[in-house]
Amino acid sequence: MNDTKSFKKGFKYRIYPNQDQTILLNKTFGSVRYVYNRGLSDAKREYEYYLAHKDTNHYNVLAKPTLTGFEFANRLITYKNDPDSIWLNEVSSVALQQSMIHLGSAYSTFFKNRKGYPKFKSKHGKQSFTIMANGFRFKDNELFIAKSKDPLKIKLSRDLPSDPTSASISKTPSGKYYISFICEYTPIQSKGTGTIGIDLGIKDFAIISNGTKIPNPKHLKKKQKQLKRAQQSLSKKKLGSKNRNKARLKVAIIHEKITNQRNDFQHKLSRSLVNENQVIGIEKLKIKNMIQNHNLAKSIADASWSRFASMLNYKALESQNCSIVYMSCWYTSTHICSSCNTKLDFKLKLNDRVWTCPTCHTTHDRDLNAAKNILNHTVATIKDLQIPDGFCKVILAK
Repeated sequence: MNDTKSFKKGFKYRIYPNQDQTILLNKTFGSVRYVYNRGLSDAKREYEYYLAHKDTNHYNVLAKPTLTGFEFANRLITYKNDPDSIWLNEVSSVALQQSMIHLGSAYSTFFKNRKGYPKFKSKHGKQSFTIMANGFRFKDNELFIAKSKDPLKIKLSRDLPSDPTSASISKTPSGKYYISFICEYTPIQSKGTGTIGIDLGIKDFAIISNGTKIPNPKHLKKKQKQLKRAQQSLSKKKLGSKNRNKARLKVAIIHEKITNQRNDFQHKLSRSLVNENQVIGIEKLKIKNMIQNHNLAKSIADASWSRFASMLNYKALESQNCSIVYMSCWYTSTHICSSCNTKLDFKLKLNDRVWTCPTCHTTHDRDLNAAKNILNHTVATIKDLQIPDGFCKVILAK
């Protein structure tokens, strides 16, 4: 068993700002969005100008723009001294600096992967900003942020494991405010000994190789009628009116409820699976390709398999006892007999839920058979790699 390790994790709490603090937070949301978008616009213009003239720049008069977080943070001096944006001085400078550092990180990711060019931030939807330890003070369960004289009222549902190194304050579309502290903590090692394979589905959210089927709660589908009525009501309201804002809040609250229910279900399921098992095999699905099927796109999005897989990932690493083995997206778990390993020479249709192996004549439940094949392939992968017990790792099987 590996020695206990420390991890960094976010601890999220609800906050209740007063009237003055609400104004300050909303100003900060707007300011960090403004400097991010202005920095992105300037960088885009400068880089396009450089690319257009670099061939004629024989004497290196035109320098290549430096698109790093440090360089973007230096631009804040110009933005703050600009008469048109002097109001930037009314909010925390730490939040503005972090916004520019995030822009630099976005460019670094783009240049590294050559995809995902930084996008402009919108004033609609969720708003957030990040402050480091020098931008807030949390002591005796009281939270003070820069530019605010009074402490922010915070609902501490659990104690922080250590002093926070940074914090992110966010506002949901429904108008609720939250703060997420980044703290270092030492999780308790899990002691699970099981080895399972999981087949993700729509009718049943997860089919486990031991025969257990986890029903799909279908949170979006259950709220579909209520959501439809709220959206119809919103579409009839006059733009800019108070009634439209009320209708918008109703839609946002329904969406938030669906998200919270889905997250609660997936957190509890992923936690129980990681605590009870030492090795978990699961499919590595290409969701972007799968949702191109318009008949199943909404159901696939509602299931949110990729988010569930990410929860399994980080919880398995924290457990320091559980390994995750991903099957290749080309692994045909459905078309292989888990009893005799015969591969079908024809493709099963979606409505073929039960089939019989032509070789050993074993009748299979389609999804359970896939889960068993994932388990078999997982065990073979672990054996080939000679991974010892208690070794935690995320593995991509061949």
